[in-house]
Order: sequence, then C-alpha cells, then structure tokens
Amino acid sequence: MVTIDGATETGKRVVSDFSEKNVTLMAAGIAYNAFVSLAPVLLLLLIVVGIVGGGLEDRILEIAGGSLPSPIANVIERVFRSNASASGASLIGLVVLVWGSLKIFRGLDTAFSEIYDTEVGNSFLDQVKDALVVLVALTVAIIATVVVSAVFSAFADTVPYLGLLTPLVLVAGLILAFFPMYYVFPDAELEWKQVLPGTVFAAVGWAALQALFQVYLASKGSSSASLFGGVIVVITWLYFSGLVLLLGAVINAVLGGYSDTVEDAEDGTEREASLTRDELADYLRDLREGVTGRYERMRPATADDRGEFSRPAGRIDLSEGEVSTDDGTERFVTLRWRVPEDETDGESVIPDGDGPA
Repeated sequence: MVTIDGATETGKRVVSDFSEKNVTLMAAGIAYNAFVSLAPVLLLLLIVVGIVGGGLEDRILEIAGGSLPSPIANVIERVFRSNASASGASLIGLVVLVWGSLKIFRGLDTAFSEIYDTEVGNSFLDQVKDALVVLVALTVAIIATVVVSAVFSAFADTVPYLGLLTPLVLVAGLILAFFPMYYVFPDAELEWKQVLPGTVFAAVGWAALQALFQVYLASKGSSSASLFGGVIVVITWLYFSGLVLLLGAVINAVLGGYSDTVEDAEDGTEREASLTRDELADYLRDLREGVTGRYERMRPATADDRGEFSRPAGRIDLSEGEVSTDDGTERFVTLRWRVPEDETDGESVIPDGDGPA
C-alpha cells in the first residue's frame, strides 16, 4: 500500500538521483543527437509509410500538426512532401538513414545505462542492437497509433463522445512507443511492472509538454516563425522531451532498486516516519520486546513522573536503520520532537514492572 511517507521518501530519492546523475546534462546531449538525427529519422519514417501506404502520410501530418509545436510540425511536413527523397533512396542511402537514426537511440541507451549503473556491460554492439529493437518497435507503435486514431476520427461523427477519447489514444500510443525503450535500454533484468511507472509518467509528461508548448507558441505569435526562432524552439522542445524521458528512467531505477540513493538508504536509514504519541508507545513496546525479549506494563503518570524528557508538542519523528561496519552491522533508532513552551498536565505512561517475554 502506498503511503504519504513512502511517496515522499521516493520523491526525495528521485530528486537526489536526478541531481547526482546530471540528468540535465544528459538531456542536453540527447537534444543535440536528436536534432542531428531528426532528418534521417523522418526520412526513414517516410520510407516505411510509403511502403505501408493507405493514406498514413496525410494522417501523420494531421496528427503532427495538432500535437507538436508548429516548427517541428513544419519540418515533418517539408520532409514528407519531398517524396523524391524517399523514392530515390538506394540501399546504401537506406543504410545511411538507419545509421543516422540510430544515433539518438544509442544516446538514450547510454543515458539509461548510466542511470541504472549498468554502463560497464553496455558495449557498442549492445547499443546498436538495443537501438534497432527500439527503432522498429517505435515505428510499429507510431503506425498503430495513427491507424487507431484514424478509425476514431472516422466514427467520431456517428459515435457520441468518441472524439473525446482521441487524447487518450495518443497517450496510449506513447506508452506503447516508450515501453520497449524503458525495457531494453537499462541493460538489466526487468519485469514489465518495473518498467510501467516511468513509461506512463513519460507518456503523460510528453502529452502535457506538447500542450504547454502549443500555449507558449500561441502567446509568442510570429516571433518563432523565423528560421532562427524555429531552430531554438525545436532544440528547446527536444531538450525538455529528453528530460521527461530520462526522469521516467530515474523513477523506474529508484522504484526498482537500481539507484545509488536506494543503496545508500539500505545501508543507512531504512525507515522514516512521523508518529503520534500512541503510535510511538506501541513502537517502543515492540522495540523493547524485540531487543530485550521483555516488555513493561504501563500505568498513567502525572507531570511529576516525566523525568527529564518533556512531552512532545505534536508528532514525533522516527528514523531507524542499520549501517555496516568492520565489526558487523549496527542498528540505530533516532527520535526527534518539538518541546512546547508551556507544558500542561496530562497523562503519559511509565514502567510498572516487567511482564513475561
């Protein structure tokens, strides 16, 4: 069961890993590789679309125009309208296109391996193989998404509210497209459940990113219509898209136990919680029984019986864990609470004899 404390701790680990792994620098490198590989990827997609046929080209352009920032949609349209580039492609030219397209995926493969700390076994041939698998899966996912969205559009006028599901189809298509990437690139033995959280996050994040860029471009007007402005928009969009993809990988790495912060936590603080006084009393009773094999009966106590420890004002913060030393494993428990300025009388509990183990 997911708790607030657990979600907060996971969020802290994700932020820590995001910073320690220099994910922003990785995203910048991916944006550069993506910008260089943009034309080869689009030309390769055009060749595949030309082979499949069935009006997919027009449908892809329609989806791109409605979902992507206008500078990127314009680039896609220019490439797709240049049919001569696809029809005149030779076998050597096709190989060059595939190799250029793989550059972006090889960069993602390297970044994912660094996030998962598996880059030692990630050879060049492994990168090429993984990139080919993801490239094929991505192409199939794009075509499948286009076909399904076309079917939805065809029946949108006859089936009520069917058009409202189109954004969900696009998100589902992104999940289908991203899943092989998050499954193959980490170079680790993963189950589909370990891949799904980051995949869903990246898909929803990408959809939200497109919406934000559309709003931004609409507010900027014609300032991004120039060649230079269009290039800046494309690179910025690629950079933030890379950030979303890599953040999804960090989430999966933390949840799957592949992150340095998780290892540090396992060798340090295992649990952090905020307890009420009743919850703390139960915890201390269990702790004493676990450590000494004994527990103490309790009786109500007045303020005079409290000793040197003041009653906490509010909740008590608990930290417990273990660390490895040369002499073995050491466990620790830390309690922190805020002392009120003016204490009032009330009930507490003090020992009153020992009970059986």
